[in-house]
Amino acid sequence: MSWNFNEKLEDIIKRYNFQARAISDSKMIHNFILDLLSRRCANKKTAIWGVGKKNAVNSHCAVIINKYILNLPKLEYLIDSDVNFQGDVFLGYPIIAPEEVIDKNIEIVIIATKGSADSIKDNLKKVAPKCEYIDIYGELKEAGFVVDYNFFSEHNVYTELYRLKNNYENTADKVEKKASLHELIAQYLKIRDFYYAFYFADIYINQEFNDRKNVKNMIEEIKDLLNNLKNITSKRKDDIIIHLIDSLRAIDVYKTDHEGNIKLNMFEEYQEKAAIFTHAYSTGPATYESMIGTIKQKLSFQENVYENNNFMFDFDEFDLLSTICKKKYPISFYVAKDYLIMRPSDKIKSVEHLHMCEKLWAVICDMADSKVPTFNFLYYPWELHFPMLSGFMRKPPIIKQFSDVGLEKMDDFILDQYEDCQNYIRNVFQFYKKFFCDDMLTVFFADHSQPVYDESKSVPFYMYYKEPDRVSHVTFFISSNKVKAGVYNNLISMLDFNKIMKEVVESNRIVIPNREVVQYQYYYVQNKKLRDLAKEKGYMDYIEGISCFCTKTKIYIVTGTGKKEVYRLDNLEENIITTREGKEIAEYIENNYDTSFPDFWEKAKEV
Repeated sequence: MSWNFNEKLEDIIKRYNFQARAISDSKMIHNFILDLLSRRCANKKTAIWGVGKKNAVNSHCAVIINKYILNLPKLEYLIDSDVNFQGDVFLGYPIIAPEEVIDKNIEIVIIATKGSADSIKDNLKKVAPKCEYIDIYGELKEAGFVVDYNFFSEHNVYTELYRLKNNYENTADKVEKKASLHELIAQYLKIRDFYYAFYFADIYINQEFNDRKNVKNMIEEIKDLLNNLKNITSKRKDDIIIHLIDSLRAIDVYKTDHEGNIKLNMFEEYQEKAAIFTHAYSTGPATYESMIGTIKQKLSFQENVYENNNFMFDFDEFDLLSTICKKKYPISFYVAKDYLIMRPSDKIKSVEHLHMCEKLWAVICDMADSKVPTFNFLYYPWELHFPMLSGFMRKPPIIKQFSDVGLEKMDDFILDQYEDCQNYIRNVFQFYKKFFCDDMLTVFFADHSQPVYDESKSVPFYMYYKEPDRVSHVTFFISSNKVKAGVYNNLISMLDFNKIMKEVVESNRIVIPNREVVQYQYYYVQNKKLRDLAKEKGYMDYIEGISCFCTKTKIYIVTGTGKKEVYRLDNLEENIITTREGKEIAEYIENNYDTSFPDFWEKAKEV
C-alpha cells in the first residue's frame, strides 16, 4: 500500500496556490547554453580548456562533451595546464598544452571551469591573444541567471530564500511585502523545509493580510498530514539510516562540558543513545580522495581516484552492503546528480534531490510505504561545504569556493555564513527527528574536515596539512538503543568504517580495530592559481602531494618533494624533526608504513 504523502502534500500546496516559481531552472539554462554554443562555435575549430582531473562523470569538460557534443561539430582538442594530462586522450579528444593553441589553429575556446575562469582567460590572452573564448559562467551571469553551483546541477534556492526574506523585511510597500512573504513560504514548502515554512507562515498569519485565514488553513492541513506520516514512521522498527554530511567537522560537533565530558554540540537529540567516536579521521582532505577510504577501504594513493571514475563505486566494493543484502533490506541512496557515490546497480534504488530537507522528506515518505525495514544512505554535499549556503541566512550570502581559501579575503563574512549553515542543520534535523522511530540504527559521519577560514593566517587549503582538525578529523557517531552508548576515544581511520558498521549491524557491538597511527593524503595541486601562489609564497614543497601520519599526540609529514616534518599536536608551530622525540616517530613511521608517493602521477612541473 502506498500512502502517497508527497502527492497529498503537493495537492494541498496547489489548492492553496502556494506553488513556488521556478528559479533559474535547469531547462532554461540548458536551452541558453545550447543556443550559446551553437551560435558561437559554428564552423569554428573548437577546444575546451579544463579537463577536470579526467572525471568522466560530472566534470565540466565531461558534461559539455556528453551533453552538447552535437552543437560542437568542430571540437578537436582539450587544453589543460597540468603536464600530467598533456599528450593523453580524454573521451576521445587529445589533451594539449596552452602553448599549442596557436599551432593547432584553434579559433574558439570553451572555458570549462568555474573557479579558474579569470586565470584561464589571462593565460589564453598571453598564448593566443586573438583566440575567441566562451566563459560559460560569465555568459550566464550577464544573461541574468543566478547559478551558485555547477551550471548543470539541479538549481539551488538558498540564495533566493535570502533575497525574498530580505525584501520582505526591508520593503515599505505592503503589496510587495505580502508577495515576498507568500513566495518565501512557497519556496520553503518546495524544498520540504517545514520548520521555516511554518515559521514564516506564522508571521504571515499575524499580519493584516486579507488571506491570512487561507494560509492558516493550509498550514493546519499540512500539519495534519505530517502527524499522520509521523504516526506511521515513528512506529517502525529496525530501519538503518546513514547521514553523510559533507565537511562535518569534529571540532564543531563535539564539545567538552564543565565536568570534562564530551557532548554533542549539534544533533543533541541523538545524545542519549549515541556511541561517539572522538578520534575518527578521514583518509583525505577532499570528497573523492576520502570516500575511496570510507567505502572501498583504500588510501587514495593506492588508486588514482580521478581515473576511470574511481571515486564512484560498484555494489561489491562497499563491503557493508553485502551484510545489508543478506538481511534482505531494500537499499536506497539519496544523493544529488553531482555525486551519485554508487555506480548504477539493480540492487540499489537511487533517489536524486539537491537540498537537505528534500532528501529527509523523501526517505521518510519511502519508509512509510515500506512494509519491511530499510537501509538508507543520505548524502548532503552543500549545506556545510563551500560555498556554505543554507536555507536561513542573516546576511547577504557571498559565494566562495574551497579553492579560494588563502586566495580571497573572507574574514568579513565567512564565519557568520558558516554559523548560519550550522544552525540551519540543527533546526532541520531537530524538526525531522520526530518522524524517525526510536528502534532504528542512525549514523552520522563526514567525508573530511575543512579549514573554513583562519583570520590569523591567510594560506591555501593545502597549507593546513599539519592541522588534522581542519583536514581530516571528522564527526562519526552511531545512535541506537541496541549498542552501548558512550564516548569512544580510540584512534579510528575511516578505512575501518565498513568493519565497525558490519559488526554493529550483525551483532549490535562496537568493535574498533586497533590503530596507533591514522593516515591522510593530499594529491598534488593542479590549480594554476594555487600553484602560482605557492611559487609566490614559498609553498612549493607542499603542492606535489603530502602524506600525513597522525598519532594521538604527534603528526609526521612527508611531502612529494621529500620534505619531512614532525609536530606535537598541542604545538603545531615547532617542527621537532631534529629532536630525539621527532627522530623516533619519524623512524617508526618510515619502518612500519609506506611513505612513498604513487607512480600514477608525475610530479607536476612549475607553470
